Amino acid sequence: MKNTELRYVTQERAAALLGIPENELSRISQESDPLRAAGIEAAYRVLAAAGHLGAEPASTAPPERQVLAMIYDSASRGGLGWNLHQVRRVAWLLRDRISADAWQILNRFEQEFSTPAPAEPLRISAATSLLDHFIITLSAFSGLVMESMTRGHGWRFLDIGRRLERAIQLVDLVRYGLGYQPAIDSGQLEVLLEIADSSLTYRSRYLTSMQENLVIDLLLLDEANPRSAAFQLARLREDIDQLPESVSLTHRPPEWRLAVRLLTAVQVAEAAELVRPDEHGHWVNLENLVTRLAVELPLLSETLTRSYFDHAVAAPQLYAPESN
Repeated sequence: MKNTELRYVTQERAAALLGIPENELSRISQESDPLRAAGIEAAYRVLAAAGHLGAEPASTAPPERQVLAMIYDSASRGGLGWNLHQVRRVAWLLRDRISADAWQILNRFEQEFSTPAPAEPLRISAATSLLDHFIITLSAFSGLVMESMTRGHGWRFLDIGRRLERAIQLVDLVRYGLGYQPAIDSGQLEVLLEIADSSLTYRSRYLTSMQENLVIDLLLLDEANPRSAAFQLARLREDIDQLPESVSLTHRPPEWRLAVRLLTAVQVAEAAELVRPDEHGHWVNLENLVTRLAVELPLLSETLTRSYFDHAVAAPQLYAPESN
């Protein structure tokens, strides 16, 4: 089951990683304007902070060149090719549970990433088309895997890995793409919604210009938005409720308590309070919530690993130590 969870983590990470450079390249190809520049900068910060542009991005190289290198350099750790290779590597460990159609999709990824980059004048347009195709293909792979798997504990851990990874991505998106200062450009807010696949939801619900509190509410706190952090935490709570160690009503395991604590933190938070600046003009409430989520989400993953996947059992202590 550990490999099952890991497979969806790497798959979900690759899917999210495809969306960010696709969004940035589409903005680079547009005419120059302040909103476009703010969106490019926000997407670039997210990629750089998450380590997808390398440990030390070349400050002299334009952002588009670094993003293109991430797409076409399959040997670069953290790049698209490397992440998709990890998807295939982990899937190979579970090859007896993957259908022939799903394997065809994975093999197609390998073939398309082995093709050389096009000539310089066509590189941005070709990369955008490539990313569009990959997003559709990876979505097909995700659907095949989720819909063809028996709903047992293996499937549950698959979904846990998916929800954990999405929640972590949303937290990183707010932390690196938005920050905690009130001077936010509407271009930043717009690109965050696009990366989180929530632009249509925002516009259909609010019918207004970009507002920080509404964007944060939609991305972090709204349990009705399937792309929000709150939605992922609610599904995590439901999945963990069904795990063997959570059945007992007299002894709740640590992963259950941690999942409940995380969900409660976003349920009691108010978007207006999160963007209320302190005396220094800092969104300290938002920073505290995001920092807590950033720390405790990986802790939840580690706790689940210790409870279900770590088979090292400590030797029992037969005698109590003598007191002085």
